Amino acid sequence: MNINHLLRIEWMKVKNYRTFWILFLLFVISMVGINYIYWYIKQQFVTSGDFAAKAAGNLIFGDFRFPAVFKTVTQISSWLLYFPGFIIIFHVTNEFTFRTHRQNIIDGLTRKEFVVAKLGGAFLLALVCTLLILLTSIVFGLISGDGSFSWEGLSYVGYFMVQSCVYILFAFTLAMLVRRSALAVGIFFIYGLIFDYLLAVWISRGTESVAGFYLMPLQVADELNPPLKELKSIIGSTSQNIALAISLAWIAFYCFFPIKKFEREDL
Repeated sequence: MNINHLLRIEWMKVKNYRTFWILFLLFVISMVGINYIYWYIKQQFVTSGDFAAKAAGNLIFGDFRFPAVFKTVTQISSWLLYFPGFIIIFHVTNEFTFRTHRQNIIDGLTRKEFVVAKLGGAFLLALVCTLLILLTSIVFGLISGDGSFSWEGLSYVGYFMVQSCVYILFAFTLAMLVRRSALAVGIFFIYGLIFDYLLAVWISRGTESVAGFYLMPLQVADELNPPLKELKSIIGSTSQNIALAISLAWIAFYCFFPIKKFEREDL
């Protein structure tokens, strides 16, 4: 069965799923809202006429003019990647809660096709989130500058795509393991917000290197374009190329492991 057919099956499951659309709408509103708040406060610094205030505004709130706007918007919006993670958790755990995963197998899907369909939906969700970030960046860039436009810095949108995949697929793998929406959401949120970073700091201090920031599954993706990078103070500095390679390795693991696990376990 080809991927297009599998994605159509997934679309049939979510098109009338209210929780999916509520969470997605919250993500869109939050993304535009938080960037608008940063942009508005930044404008107050810019119009103050004080050189020190302008410099502080650029450092804290970022530059919304081209080409820096791509970096600024992706840095700010990366805080919101929990929303698409929640979406995929609820979507996957519902299959186990209502036993529809068994019905899918009975209706002719193989176990691998069932997981691949979910993975395809996860990648598609990451792509949609990235396109929204791109559109938001362009809009804020146009209203902040002198009308000029530049694609320079677009690589940060690519980094955001990879970061989105890491977060969403981490949530997907967690949902496949836990199979309970409330528990999976709690683990995902608390681990991602607190423990992933704390473990990275602990390992890095113990090794007197930045190893921890490369080893933790979510932190390494954050190192592609960390929020408030200019204000962060960590041991040494991380390499985007290494962070990208390790992030892609995690993505490969998140694709491979759930398939093998689901093929071997009882329904």
